[in-house]
Amino acid sequence: MSATPNVFAQRISLLWLTAEHDTPPAKWQDAAPDLELSEIARAMSLQPRDMTRILGVLQQLVTDPAVIGYRQEVLEDVLQNPALAEGLEKLLVKIEAFDRYADLGRRSDDQIHQVVYRMGELSNYIACIGELHTLLGSTRLRSRGLQAVRTLANSIEADETFGRLKRELPGLLAQIENIHSVTIGVNLNADLVPVGATLLAINSFRFKGATSFLSRLFRGGENKPEDEGISQLHSYPGFKEVRTLDSIIIPDEVTIVDPMLAPLLKDLAQILDKLSKRIVQGLRAYMQVEIGFLLHLRDDLAFYLGAARMIQRIKACGLPFCRAEIAPMAERAASLHAGYNLNLALLYSEGKVVDLSERIVLNDVQFDDQGRIFILTGPNQGGKTVFTQGVGLAQTLFQAGLYVPASSARLSPVDGIYTHFAVAERISQRAGRLGEEAQRLSTIFGSATRASLLLLNESLSSTSAGESLYLARDIVRVMRRLGARAIFATHLHELAEDCANINAETDGDSRVASLVSIMVHDGETSKRSFKIIPSPPMGRSYAREIAAQYGISYEQLTAALKARRLIDDDAG
Repeated sequence: MSATPNVFAQRISLLWLTAEHDTPPAKWQDAAPDLELSEIARAMSLQPRDMTRILGVLQQLVTDPAVIGYRQEVLEDVLQNPALAEGLEKLLVKIEAFDRYADLGRRSDDQIHQVVYRMGELSNYIACIGELHTLLGSTRLRSRGLQAVRTLANSIEADETFGRLKRELPGLLAQIENIHSVTIGVNLNADLVPVGATLLAINSFRFKGATSFLSRLFRGGENKPEDEGISQLHSYPGFKEVRTLDSIIIPDEVTIVDPMLAPLLKDLAQILDKLSKRIVQGLRAYMQVEIGFLLHLRDDLAFYLGAARMIQRIKACGLPFCRAEIAPMAERAASLHAGYNLNLALLYSEGKVVDLSERIVLNDVQFDDQGRIFILTGPNQGGKTVFTQGVGLAQTLFQAGLYVPASSARLSPVDGIYTHFAVAERISQRAGRLGEEAQRLSTIFGSATRASLLLLNESLSSTSAGESLYLARDIVRVMRRLGARAIFATHLHELAEDCANINAETDGDSRVASLVSIMVHDGETSKRSFKIIPSPPMGRSYAREIAAQYGISYEQLTAALKARRLIDDDAG
């Protein structure tokens, strides 16, 4: 029974519900650099070439719950079936060989070379479909995406044209693979000058050159093997043999020299082109066989396999990853239990499996009716920036259809992630740092909606404390009226103390609440815990405790100067 005529032209996407899809416009502003998304993309890349595409997928910010769930299913299949992941990674290597066929095919217009490269493509295609058919057929799959790939692979395997190709291609391939030399008869005149040549035979062996022209010439062929010549007259410059692997032609890099450099070789190339026409006739029946399905599948598989490898490595370091529950966008909810900043984990692990369970502090975050705008205060270097960035990364990974760094999670999609992280003042900055910050904030509020996530880190810190508090308070009031989710990490403890008043005097359904990065007290000393909890502000930045930790308190520096006898012991 003949299968669907277009079976070779079908496309399946593992990222989208349909092969033809509309990519959503991402509302990112400066979020990608502030969240350091490139570090996530790098960690997910099986090869450097994958990084750009993976970063693009992360930045698409999918809002359709159906698409997010579709991707989660595929990733879960890969994570739960190690043998499947291993087999798909091996398949990627074969699929990537198609790039070399295409590249080498572009280097030569000779028909014989085009035939060789096309036959190599078809041979590799047969091997890839066979592996896909076997691998997916032996795995219990739950994801709709991989089930669809399995169905297509099965359809191709059952297709009448594909079956005929598998039967006939080895014979066609043998006709090319067995051409290793030709026997040419050269006619000479009375002065031993070549006056003509005739092709006598096409051989399946190579001739061996002689080590000594005179010895071979005067031996007259005595005890000379049939394939050993008298003397090597010419070799084709730049030619490298084609290697074979598992009966598949894998062409090595070849520099094809114009046959016009050697008239004899030019004539020979023309003869071989004529011979290739017979093979072309045999290949014509398989013009409809396209490799586009596998090339498209390669990029999608690289995304999931890279993500799975990263997730498994970080879990081996003692940190959790989970599949987040998808909440409706209108709910504007986000709940992360035992979450952490993935970039920090990648930094500490340095690409290895090391124990991070004691080094990375896990924190909870809850956006709901009790609080959707959080004023985050605490000591310098107490983890405020790490926490704020971590929330943005978790949201990004979730909407890319990946697992999130937490032990459990429930998240609503957002329609945009907007960040405003403090930047150093630059000489070329005409408006000044405050002016630049104001421009960025104005741009954010020109695009953000109630379904957006805003992450502000030390914003408006470029002016006096009084002015900063005044401006920051207005920004928070606008966010409440907008109804967005937000984290505002700041040193303005007075702003956090004013949450109740802001809620009372400003209409809106995004309640403002206080989060604090707490200090741990041990006797007379205090140290940063990097633990973030809902709490009223502590009212100070713990600068004194941090100064003591680094040995720069007044008492410590005074003692150092006394020890150097630079100040009087009795001085106050």
